[in-house]
Amino acid sequence: MLKRLFKKKTPVEQYLAHLDRIFQTEPEFFKGDAHTDGTPGVTNIVYRDVPEKGMITAITYGLSLGNHPDWKLGRPELIITVDSNDTSWTQVAGYVADTLRGNCPFFYGNTINFREKISDESEMDAFLVFAPSILERKDFANIEIGLDYKINIAGLYPIYASEMDVIAKNGVEKFWKHPNFDLYNVNRKRITE
Repeated sequence: MLKRLFKKKTPVEQYLAHLDRIFQTEPEFFKGDAHTDGTPGVTNIVYRDVPEKGMITAITYGLSLGNHPDWKLGRPELIITVDSNDTSWTQVAGYVADTLRGNCPFFYGNTINFREKISDESEMDAFLVFAPSILERKDFANIEIGLDYKINIAGLYPIYASEMDVIAKNGVEKFWKHPNFDLYNVNRKRITE
């Protein structure tokens, strides 16, 4: 009887409890299709009007179910936040996680060329991976889910594919501090130098 009352939470339940503690609002869930090898698809956990009204935030679950040889200190999940109500941004985050699972380490400074517009409302067609901007370190690093690894949430920032060369040439820090770089504006000016 006591075992049933104090049943241990599954890894997914622990992850969702962690997110519930942070956001304190009910999200929407968009589950990706399972793969033929039995691997679950990536789920997008979407928060509308977070962190502010008119913005949308999504966090993935399922990227960390894969493996990558460079994942030594934990496994990633992704967060995207944009000043938009268009759920295309959130769906693409899950698609990127699912498609590149096992192939991309999603380390800070990685860039990903999406090769087409992410949303009809913007010309952005690539991503930069960096630290999450709306979470405190304790909320995105070393998240315990009851498995032999921890989850680290990485930020996924929409950029223009042409900016990938700027980042490669000048570094992430200079790009991040550029006056035209706005983390959430999906129609900001392109950074060319």
